Amino acid sequence: MGVDVLLMQVRREGTSSKRHRRSVLDSVPDHSDVFAELCENSGKPMLSRVDRYGSLLLTSQDMPQFIAEVDGLRSGVASVEQVAILDEIGRLARRCGDGSLELHLEGD
Repeated sequence: MGVDVLLMQVRREGTSSKRHRRSVLDSVPDHSDVFAELCENSGKPMLSRVDRYGSLLLTSQDMPQFIAEVDGLRSGVASVEQVAILDEIGRLARRCGDGSLELHLEGD
């Protein structure tokens, strides 16, 4: 069970969360469970919250910590596949700098 990472655009129409419209701008699929396994074994506070069976929503306020943890994890991995997926996830996270974008980490 992998954890796909989705960069979402949020359009807020009024104050009710029911009136928020989300659309996918970009994504990084985790077909081989690489990201899910890295998160489970990371020992990092935010990455440890990633659930391969659930969802985790991260806002632009969460990005500095998330990026630091992904970058820290990247420096300790050896396989090309692990480096590639962490690079792609870091790329999405760096795009999530304003309040209209969110990262959704979606387990299977």
